[in-house]
Formats: sequence, structure tokens, C-alpha cells
Amino acid sequence: MKKNIINKIQRKLIPSKKRNESEAKKKKEKEIEAKIKKEKEIEAKKKREKEIEAEIKRKFKNYNAPEILLTSNEDKIIVKVLSKNIFPDSYIELKHRSTGKRIERKINENIAVFPLDEIVDMKEEEIFDFYIKLKTNKSVLKKRVKYNHKNQFFKAITSENQIITTYSTGYHNISLDIEYKDFDHNITDLSIKNDNISIAGNVILLNDEIKDLDKIEIIGRNRLDSQSNVFNMNFKKSEDNMFDFEGVIDKINVDADCLNLRMDFYIRIYYDDIYYQYLIDLTNYKDFSYDEDRYLLQIEKENKFYSFYATESRNSFALRITSKYSWLKSYTKAKGRTIYLDTMKNHDLEENLVFFESFYGKSYSGNPKYIYETMLKMGYDKKYKFVWAYNKDNPEIIPGNPIIVNRNEAGDYYRYLSLAKFWVNNILFPIHTKRNGNIYLQTWHGTPLKKIGYDITIPGPEIEGRRNFYNESRNWDYLISSNEYSSEIFKRAFKFQKEMLELGYPVNDIFFKDNAELIDSIKNKYDIPKDKKIILYAPTWKDDEQKEYWEHYFNLEIDLERLYEEFNDEYIILLKMHHLVSERLDIDENLKDFAIDLSLHDDIQELYVMADILITDYSSVFFDYAHSKRPIIFFVPDLNHYMENVRGLYLNMETELPGPLIQNNDDLIESIRNIDKVSHDYKERYEVFYERFCSVCKGDSGEKIVERIFGEID
Repeated sequence: MKKNIINKIQRKLIPSKKRNESEAKKKKEKEIEAKIKKEKEIEAKKKREKEIEAEIKRKFKNYNAPEILLTSNEDKIIVKVLSKNIFPDSYIELKHRSTGKRIERKINENIAVFPLDEIVDMKEEEIFDFYIKLKTNKSVLKKRVKYNHKNQFFKAITSENQIITTYSTGYHNISLDIEYKDFDHNITDLSIKNDNISIAGNVILLNDEIKDLDKIEIIGRNRLDSQSNVFNMNFKKSEDNMFDFEGVIDKINVDADCLNLRMDFYIRIYYDDIYYQYLIDLTNYKDFSYDEDRYLLQIEKENKFYSFYATESRNSFALRITSKYSWLKSYTKAKGRTIYLDTMKNHDLEENLVFFESFYGKSYSGNPKYIYETMLKMGYDKKYKFVWAYNKDNPEIIPGNPIIVNRNEAGDYYRYLSLAKFWVNNILFPIHTKRNGNIYLQTWHGTPLKKIGYDITIPGPEIEGRRNFYNESRNWDYLISSNEYSSEIFKRAFKFQKEMLELGYPVNDIFFKDNAELIDSIKNKYDIPKDKKIILYAPTWKDDEQKEYWEHYFNLEIDLERLYEEFNDEYIILLKMHHLVSERLDIDENLKDFAIDLSLHDDIQELYVMADILITDYSSVFFDYAHSKRPIIFFVPDLNHYMENVRGLYLNMETELPGPLIQNNDDLIESIRNIDKVSHDYKERYEVFYERFCSVCKGDSGEKIVERIFGEID
């Protein structure tokens, strides 16, 4: 009986137990599902946050930092952000350049306020750089704020007589310069009187230890050798701590043969045999909103052009002694920048406008020419309008009826440059301010033998000018390369991080075509004998053979007389100088039927396909000519000097070049006389060279590049 009762109880308990176990199992399953769901939600949230973070970074990378306007009162600097397009949670940061210390203020209603004392406490004298800064959940993003002319007249003086001013850095960013000064000054007049510069202004004493003035001088200091010219000023006290002065800048002593000299002017005051001096500041003298306004006064004396101007970065007073031609180029560029910026403000980009330029507008040639003619051949002229920068008086050589503009004139060149959505160039433009939406195809102009850009360590014009290339390369969207070797050099030397098009140079497509008709037309044009073989001599320019800034001379060391005596019956020689020295070659009259100067012939590719032999030196022309597989001779009488003193090379000339190194005219004549032996001796090296540097080009580089940049034509 008792057992039956127990069994009954167990039978009742078993379903209850199973039910409880089932409910517990379901509960656990729900807990697991909830946990998985929560984990997925957390993972999805992290993914969304990551995507949002990436999108913010992308937008910030493409974000043009807004302009700012600085004002000051007695104890603070007020930064007004001149844009409605500001990221939430944005800050203005002031960074002390040498220590890295930072002050930041959140932007509220487009304003950020910095107490003067807080800035000054970081360092008595130094440079502070402005950043716009964005804080996200994961990152701090920031970029430099660009300089604009609205801040030219900003000045603040602290209670400790530190003067705070703004200036434009070399990369056109805005910075603060905080400097303790013993005196301040203003220039009130600069004018020409009797072929001299009349200057007037005032000096305000800030150092309590300076009780009076004994003398005021203007000092002109040569940047090259620090030689000084001293000009005494008349002065008188006008009120407490202020002195008015006036005088004349005359009789500037410089080397008689010197051109392109630069001189900075300082104002110097004397008290008790102690002097104090600063660069003359023209900030308050004139508004420099337009670049051409910096060109203040010009005097022409003794075949020299004296241009007195305000420097671009610090508005200081300076002098350039140069040729009138060189000055006009600079002045035209300054006026052009104004036209460019005004056009940019008032007109949208023209989506179908393509702007081409080759070698500063000096020629219709290079990769831009061959890209343009490929576009015409493929029918892109049905969709796009074309502008060509071409400075010569024979624009009819450019097919397709493009708009022709002159880089040496300030009008249409800069207006169309500002309007064009597409830029195609093989060197650089005079403008580094690229518009949003603009697409810049940089084609370059050869495979480098000589070091370029930031690979150069030997002083010279290239190292002086590489900042221009750095600014320019920030704008390049695409850069063409002819081989892997070039791609690696370009990335490093130009600090280029965007898209490299390693598709070969369009100029070298010409080697894969039938050029018989072209060759015949050129020979007819220049009366070149059709029964003689052709030597092409195409040397480079030398960095150390400088006449003026980016103007060079060339010493023709090849002996044309002896070549004429030896080879006149069999050969003629065509001379093609580099564009920087192309107008400086003089050939004796009795050699002109043998040695023909084609330096002004725009397109060297057309001469390559004619030539049976190339003679060059350190020029990159041989990389292109090697596509022909014809013999190359390197005439380098200055090899040792060049290797030690000029720029530096990427290749070992003795072991890697596809031809002999010749250092005198005797050996040159011997090499030409035995050119078949030269070809045989260098056959294997030439094949290795061709595979490394020429094999990418198959004759369709132009088409590949056009389709990549402009898309397929409908």
C-alpha cells in the first residue's frame, strides 16, 4: 500500500520535474539568445561607430580648413571662424612650434577666445601655429589653417611689450609670431625721388631703458654674403617715445656682374652706443590683398632692374636686382594669381574643360601633346573643350582648334586655368591653389637619371625650388610613370601618395608606329639631306651653369669642326638643347649644313624617330630613345666634376647605361666611326636596360591613360 502511494506520488512528480527541466532549458536558451542578440547589437554598434569614424575621417581629410579672422583687445585674442561649414565639437588649437605645447578652445558660435597671458606664459618669444581640430570618440583629427590677407593688419602688444603678429608660412598657413621688441616702427612713405627711394616713418620706443635716440639707419643686407649698405635717416621726436624719420636709399653697392641679388632692409636705432634693429615691416603700410601690390617701386639703372617689394611671407621690405624680363615674369605671375582667385570666387568649374600645358607653355610636345592627340583620335572632342598654354606665335601647329592662351600674359591663361576641371601638365603651374573638384593629371617628362625633388642633397637651383614642387604635388591626383623604377622614385622624391599610373609614357607610343611620312615632312621642313644618316645630340642643362635664377648658359664641349671633317660625307648632326638653354647656342656659319640647330623644334620625339645615333650626357632623353633600340653614346667630359658637385645620380653610369661613357672628342669620333662595334659590345646590357625601363610601353599608353582619367567615350 505504501509502495503504491509512493509510485503515485512519483508519477505526479516526474511530469512536474520534466516540466521544470523543460522550462529551465527554455529559460537558458532564451538567456543565450538574448546574450547573442546583445553581442550582435554591440558588434553592430561598434561596426556603425567604426563606419561613422571612417566617414568622419574621410570627410575631414577632404575638408578645406575654414579661414579665420583675428582681432584683439587688451587681454585676449579673438578668433572668428569665417565659415558656416564647421564640424560639431570643433576646436581651434594654438601649438607652440618648438616645444609642442598646445592651447585649445572650443568653437562656440564661430568664436574661440585665447587669453594673451596664457599664450605668453608658454614661451616669451616663439612661433605658434593654428590648427582646426575635431575630436571624435576614437581620434583627434586636425589640419593647419590657411593664411588669408584679412589678417595682415593684426597686431597685439602684451603688457610685457611683446608684439604678436601674423604671417604666412612657406606653405601658406597662418602662424603667430611672438617677439619681445625694444621698439616698434611704421613706414608711412615709400616713393621715387631723383631715381632714388625716399622712405619715411616713425619709431615707437618700447624698452624703458632707451631714453632717447642718437641715430636711425636703414640697413640693406645682401642675402648671399651679408654685405651691408647703410643709409642714415633724419629724425625728430614727435611725442613721448615716438620719433619721426625720413631719408633716401641710394648708391647700393653690389657686384657689377651680379643678377638676381636679393637684399633685405632693416631699421636700426642707436642709444648710448648700443644699437637695436629689426626687419622693416610693411604690414601697416599697404594692403597686400592682391599679390601684385607687393611690387612697390621699380628703378632701371645701368642695365639692371631694381625692384623694391614686400616679401610674401612676412611683409618685410626687400630689393631684387634682376633683368627687366625676369621681373616682368614675376609681376605677371602675381597679377595672374589675382585673376585666378577672382575667377574661382565668381565662377564654377566647367566640367568639360581640359587645360593642357607642356614645358611652361614653351612647346607643343611631351606627354600632354600625345594625350591630347589621343583624345582627338578617340573622339573626346565631341564631349570636351580644350585649352592649350602655348607662348609661341605659331599656334596653328596645334590641331583640333583648341583655345590658345599665353602663360606670359596675366589674362586668359589664369582665367581658363581657374575654370578648367581637368589639368594636364608635365612640369608645374604658377598656381598651387587647386579648386575643389579639379582633377590634375601630372604626366612628368622622363625617367630620372639625375636625382630629383627631395632626393637631392647637393645645393643648387633644384633644391631651392623643390618647395614649389612639393606644393604642386599636393594637387596631383594622378602621376604617370613609365616603369617600376620611376614609380618608386616619384613617390619618394615628390612625397606623392595618390594614384600612380604605371602605364608607360604616351610620348613613346610613337616608336610603335609607321613614321615614314612624319620623317619625310621634317626633313623637307629643315632641308635635311635624305641621303645621310642622322646623329642627334641632346644634352641636358647643368645646375651649376647658372646665369640667373632658372636661366642657364651652356658650354658646347663637343667639337663640331672635327665631327664635320670626319663625318660630313656620311652624317649630319641635329642639336637639340634643353629648354632652359635652348636659346643660347651659336653655330659657325661654315658648319650650318652639317650641324643643324633644332633646339626650337617643339617635339624631340619626332627627332628620335629620325636619328640613327643619340649622343647625350646626363639627360633622361636616352630612356625614351632606348625604345628605338638604336645606339646611344654618352659624351661626359666633365664626369668627375658632375658626380662630385652636381645633384647626384640614381644609376651607376659605368655599369648600367646602354652605351659607352666618352670623355673626350678623340674617343667620341672613334665610337661613331665604329658604331656597329659599339652596338655589338653593349648588346646584352642594352637588352637588360630595355626590359627594365622600356618594356611597359606597347604603343597604347595614351589610350589607357585617357580612358582611366576621362572614362570611355560614348
